[in-house]
Amino acid sequence: MDYIREFDIRLEREMYYAGETLSGHVVLDTIENFKLRAVRVVLRGKAHAEWKVVVSGDRRTVKDDQYFIDDRAIIWGKDKPEGNVPILPRGLHKFPFRFQLPESSLPASFESKPGYIRYYIKVTIDIPYASPPQGMKYFTIIGPHIDCMDEQYLKPMVGHDKRTTCCLCCEKGPVVLRAQLERSAYVCGESIKLRADVDNQGEEEVRLKVKLLQVSS
Repeated sequence: MDYIREFDIRLEREMYYAGETLSGHVVLDTIENFKLRAVRVVLRGKAHAEWKVVVSGDRRTVKDDQYFIDDRAIIWGKDKPEGNVPILPRGLHKFPFRFQLPESSLPASFESKPGYIRYYIKVTIDIPYASPPQGMKYFTIIGPHIDCMDEQYLKPMVGHDKRTTCCLCCEKGPVVLRAQLERSAYVCGESIKLRADVDNQGEEEVRLKVKLLQVSS
């Protein structure tokens, strides 16, 4: 719209832990007075999955969505104002907002080809008899806030496995793997040191492959 010079959503931070307070403000810079019914804000967390399947020879796309959080607030005006619609004077306006993130049940942000978990703020400028301007601002949920120096996370993690290979129904020597991490919690930017011991009692060459996986639940 010609009379809106700037419309922006600004957050105090781009990353949050579950249980923290998300805060920010909506910037609206106008060059003339106009009627404004309300400024609406939605906080939403959404998981989306999409994959291809073949049914009776036909290739189809299967989709599913799940919402973890869907909070709403009106930070200026009223939902259904009685009487005349209020007028917003021209100039620079900042409308603050705050949302309390749930302590639990918020999976970390996630991006992959078959799906994603995204969190965002959506703002709607409700102007009578006009298409309402809308804006979205994405942010990141890191996950539960833990103290990596807590005693429970400083204990080493040890895993082991044993496999036996066969050839023409004849068992070969077993392969025993033992892997160990120094501790079970790390911060972003830290190096993860893994020690792996392999006891190969068979005749075939053994190769090790290490993967770092993100599990969201």
